[in-house]
Amino acid sequence: MVSTRDRISAMGYHTVGLAEASVAAGPDSVGAQPAVAIQVQRLRKTYGDLEALAGATFEARPGEIFGILGPNGAGKTTLIEILEGLRRPESGTAIVLGVHVPKHLDLIRDRIGIAMQKMALPSLLTVQEVLRLYAAVYPRSGHPDPLIACVGLEEKRQTRIHRLSGGQLQRLTVALALVGNPQVLFLDEPTSELDPQGRRALWNILLDPQKRNHRTVVLTTHQMEEAQQLCDRVAILDRGHILAMGSPSELIHHYCPGQVIRFTTQAHADLQECVQFASVERQALSRTRDAVTARTDALEPAMEVLMAARLQGRYSVEDLRVERMTLEDVFLHVTGRRMRD
Repeated sequence: MVSTRDRISAMGYHTVGLAEASVAAGPDSVGAQPAVAIQVQRLRKTYGDLEALAGATFEARPGEIFGILGPNGAGKTTLIEILEGLRRPESGTAIVLGVHVPKHLDLIRDRIGIAMQKMALPSLLTVQEVLRLYAAVYPRSGHPDPLIACVGLEEKRQTRIHRLSGGQLQRLTVALALVGNPQVLFLDEPTSELDPQGRRALWNILLDPQKRNHRTVVLTTHQMEEAQQLCDRVAILDRGHILAMGSPSELIHHYCPGQVIRFTTQAHADLQECVQFASVERQALSRTRDAVTARTDALEPAMEVLMAARLQGRYSVEDLRVERMTLEDVFLHVTGRRMRD
């Protein structure tokens, strides 16, 4: 009798993330919940003269959503592929659920889920068929039908893979990564093809405390709002180095304290008093025609200056808003460049 695993292999499809039966008994700790879900120490990877990773070190805890942020070419995909067991580093260690990867990945393959940006799937199978196929090789998988509803593919249940749109394929890859009820979930830019509704739906899946079930999630993303909303902690990676790490609020407080004041005024308004005001540094004040943005560490005195100018009729202050700095501000501060450069 041909096994499900053999049928998948015979079809010749790329099956990264599918469970494989362990070929050898693992250590006692393999079945236990480790105190640290992922441990990376001094990880180094090169491609010729390019140093993709230059000693990256971090830990991810059980139940944590850990984000890896960085510009294109920063080393994000290389890092996550090493953790998934797809690449080998030149030096350093990568430990997932107490097991060194990729050397002993077979011991935990059925306990991790992977959603890559591009996955080769059997194009003539339907959404329901491919999910059932994947579920059959995981020892702890549940019925795949609830997952179809969870990712919003109910109407595409009987649709063949090759007829799905980019966003629908992305939702399917997330469902495939979840079908084995993994303890660690790797998501490489999971919402890059999704519309706002699809993005929010995936956020709800990842944030639902009942669905998380102490699952550790490691994701890469180019969406700063997404990282700020989802991640318990993030690491900002650039040119192979981790430049900053912590919770979004910790990073904002450390690198970009204070508030941002935004308002509109006359294009010819003299804002010299704002520039000279001690709480607003010259480089933190910008304007485009009638729109003004000022960063301040002393909100109340800065507001008093603006309100006095308005009451005295020296210039108008309209559409006034006060905002906190964001993770995007931190990213630009730390890396000195924008995401897609």
